[in-house]
Amino acid sequence: AISNHRIISMDEKTVIIKVKDYKDKSKEKLLTLTGVEFIRRFLMHVLPKGFIKLRSFGLLSNVNQKTKLELCRKHTHSILIKPIYKDLSTVEIIKLITGRDITKCPSCILGNMNLIFGWNKIYQAYP
Repeated sequence: AISNHRIISMDEKTVIIKVKDYKDKSKEKLLTLTGVEFIRRFLMHVLPKGFIKLRSFGLLSNVNQKTKLELCRKHTHSILIKPIYKDLSTVEIIKLITGRDITKCPSCILGNMNLIFGWNKIYQAYP
């Protein structure tokens, strides 16, 4: 996930690490994170028990994804698939996939439901 030489400094609240900004010509920059965010990002790389990490090789490796994959699509005359869910909300996507409008009341099918966001749950409320 991260090697020790990339950790520049840390104190009680923050961790400063060295990162590569690929959007800015792969320049090395310093990134300041809270300790909690650093641990969260680090633990995202820890696999659950029984899982094995695989890497992509060949056409799907990160180095080849754009260049070789485009070349393969060209030679196989593959059509470019545009993302159909790009500009849709979650509710609209669920409606397209399931054919059901989840904003309608399940009892009467006439009234609309509103989503109320709680601290750790989403509650459905009937108006």
